[in-house]
Amino acid sequence: MQQQVDEILEQIGEAFQEKTFAPVLDRIMELLNGRAIGIWRCDDKGQLLQIGFRAVTEMDEHVRKQFASITKSVSLENTGLGIVKAVVERKPAIGTLQVGESGLQGSSEWLKKFGAQQSYAVPIFEDDQVVGVLAISTTCVHQIGDIEWESLKEIAEGIGEKNFLGMF
Repeated sequence: MQQQVDEILEQIGEAFQEKTFAPVLDRIMELLNGRAIGIWRCDDKGQLLQIGFRAVTEMDEHVRKQFASITKSVSLENTGLGIVKAVVERKPAIGTLQVGESGLQGSSEWLKKFGAQQSYAVPIFEDDQVVGVLAISTTCVHQIGDIEWESLKEIAEGIGEKNFLGMF
């Protein structure tokens, strides 16, 4: 899996230069058995701005479009979403179908609509500043430390190390 992660990191560099994220997001989603994946950057007004979002082709088109539209811009006050929690708390956030387990009402609702079991949102750091978040929803249940989550974390770290979000 490490070789695939390394290849994805190279492909991400091209994606940021060309501003076309679909192929690399699809590749990450396939590698990690995802149902949906997205990347957002933080702006200076307390918002997360969507850079890219992809979902599996068999997902309901209305659900895909609705999520993509609603998450084009997300307030950092919307703490019911894992993408916001990861940025605000500066650490990965895990969403589950059980709201009581994760405390992420919004994420739980989207997981149901996506046909997923769990989401994992990883903050992207440039130096010591959170500049964005990379998140995936999967049909599998993982724990922190599992290869799938560590691979997503490594990809997020690679994005931050290269200061790719600073290109926006």
